[in-house]
This record gives sequence, structure tokens and C-alpha cells, in this order.
Amino acid sequence: MNPMISPAKRFTPVNPQRQVEGEGVLRMLLLAAALAMPMGSMAYLKIQHTRLSYQMSEIRDLVHHQEECRRGLMLERSRYQRDEEIQTFADHAGMQPRKQAHLVPRVFTKEDQRLAKLLPPAGPLGL
Repeated sequence: MNPMISPAKRFTPVNPQRQVEGEGVLRMLLLAAALAMPMGSMAYLKIQHTRLSYQMSEIRDLVHHQEECRRGLMLERSRYQRDEEIQTFADHAGMQPRKQAHLVPRVFTKEDQRLAKLLPPAGPLGL
């Protein structure tokens, strides 16, 4: 027998054992990956849920602010319309304004103008 052949025969049983160990390690890695995938997916979904909730709260705040602005504008518009209606009614009814003149913004009423035409000037400068 040749001494060179015998060492080669000794190494042949070692190769199948190493192959079996490699398959075991590979199976353990696949098992770990199979268990880690759902956990990673859950973590990713939780992060996306958190980001989405922050964005939704910002959108809700923006919508609330716009609603408040719209309510304020509607209130101003209704006040303006009411003031215009009061002014129109006062003009048609011939009402005289108060001293504050907040209803009819005129300095002199028709009565004041009529009196000014009838009376002479008060002094040399017309005061």
C-alpha cells in the first residue's frame, strides 16, 4: 500500500461531517432570519404609524386654524352686511346720526345744511 493513499482516505470522512455542520449553521441562520423578518416588519410598520400620526396631527391643526380663520371672516362679512343694511335703512328713513356718527358717516345732516343756508356767518371769518 502506498502511504500517500492512506492519508487521503482518512480525510474523506471529515468532509461529510463539515458539510453537515455547515448545513446546521445555515439552517440556524435561516431560522434566525425567518424569526427576524416579522419583527423587522412590525418595527417598520410601527415607525410608519408614528410618522403618519405626527403628520395627521399637523394636518388637523392646520384645518382647525383654517376653520377659525373662515369663521372670523364669515363673522366680519355678516357684520359688514348688517352695517350696510343699517346704513341703507338710515338713508331711506332720513335718520340723523348720533354725535359719534357710527351709524351714518356724515358730518352735516340735511337739517344742519338747511340751517347753515338760512343763518348768516357768525363772525368776520365765518366761524
